[in-house]
Amino acid sequence: MSPLSHREIDAFKSLPMFSALGETTLRELAANCEVRTFPPGTMVFCQRQPAQRFHVVLSGRVKVFKLSSRGDEQILHIFGAGETFGEAAMWAGDKYPACAQALEDAELLGITRQGILRAIKRDGELAMRMLAGMSAKLREFARLIEELSLKEVPARLARVLLEESRAAGSSILRLRQTKRELAAQIGTVPATLSRALGKLRNDGIIEVRGPRIIIRNLRSLMDLSENG
Repeated sequence: MSPLSHREIDAFKSLPMFSALGETTLRELAANCEVRTFPPGTMVFCQRQPAQRFHVVLSGRVKVFKLSSRGDEQILHIFGAGETFGEAAMWAGDKYPACAQALEDAELLGITRQGILRAIKRDGELAMRMLAGMSAKLREFARLIEELSLKEVPARLARVLLEESRAAGSSILRLRQTKRELAAQIGTVPATLSRALGKLRNDGIIEVRGPRIIIRNLRSLMDLSENG
C-alpha cells in the first residue's frame, strides 16, 4: 500500500472527527488507508454488503441510494469532495443499508474499521470526536426523512437549489445532477420535478436557461424551503 500524499493527509485533517489528532496518530491511521478511483457508474458498495470501511470523497461525486422492492431508486444524498459516507454502518459492524455509486470519476479514501480501532486504543479521545461527527450525520438523515414525508415537492426542490447555490457561491448555477437524479433525490419523478420548476419560474423565484438556473428571489426561495 503506497503512502498517502500530502493532499490525502490534508483530507484527513479537514474531517471534524480527525481534526484534533496529533500528527503521529494521524499518520499511523493514514498508513492503514487506501485511495481508489471509481469511474462513472461504478458501484462503491451495494446494499446488504458487509460494511468494513467508510469513505472520504477526495474528488468527484458519489450518490448513495436505496432500491425499493419494485426496483425504484431513492437517492438519499449526493456526496462531493471533502464529505464522508458509510460511517454508521461500518461502526455498527453491520451491512450497508444503501448502495453507493460514482456519478463521475471519483477518487475515494477508504478508512477501515480495524484501522480506526487500533488508533482509538492509542488515543481514547478519538472515539468521542467520531461520535460527534456521526451524530451530525444522523441529524442530517433525520432532517431528510422529515422533509421527504412532510414537505411538498417545490419545498424540497427549493432546499436543493439553495444547497447548490451555496456550494457554487453564486445565484447562477448549473445543476450537477441530471433531472432524473434530481427527481430521485427529492423523492419524486421527472414529470413532477418539471412542474415544480415551472411553479418556481412562474412565481418569479428562479429563471431557467437550458442547463442553468438563476435564482431571482433568494428570500422567497428560502421561505419556501423552510415553510413549504
